[in-house]
Amino acid sequence: MAQISLYIDDSMAARLNTAAKERKCSVSKYVVSLITDSLSDSEEHSKKQRLQQLRGALDDPSFEIPNEISWDDEITRRFDLL
Repeated sequence: MAQISLYIDDSMAARLNTAAKERKCSVSKYVVSLITDSLSDSEEHSKKQRLQQLRGALDDPSFEIPNEISWDDEITRRFDLL
């Protein structure tokens, strides 16, 4: 497992310790959770931006947006896989 050193001032270290204690975990685990949440949000935002940039990218005049398919005609969806 990789190790990272953080150089922060004393007041921030105190805030970090307090926040970790409130969540009943170590400072290390607390920092990892913050980073994980931040990266997840960033990746999701990036994916949404890429999809928005691709919207309208298909340049084919013969392409038509299909009608909505009713839920009765669709295959069974497995939402538990997401």
